[in-house]
Amino acid sequence: MDWVMAADNVRACEYIRALINRDLQSSKEVWDRLKSQLEPGLRAEEGEFRAVSAQDVIQRNQGRSL
Repeated sequence: MDWVMAADNVRACEYIRALINRDLQSSKEVWDRLKSQLEPGLRAEEGEFRAVSAQDVIQRNQGRSL
């Protein structure tokens, strides 16, 4: 009977390990996507930016749907 409990513990351990690995992979994918979105702005020249107010941003975003 001990071997059955040991087998269950191994399966539980493998399951938990798989969940952790899946979570880590998902986090990496999210980070990679965020980096790909931010990189063009980080590489842009100073002259490519323009000053906007908070109100400008709010008005621009009110037209967007989530």
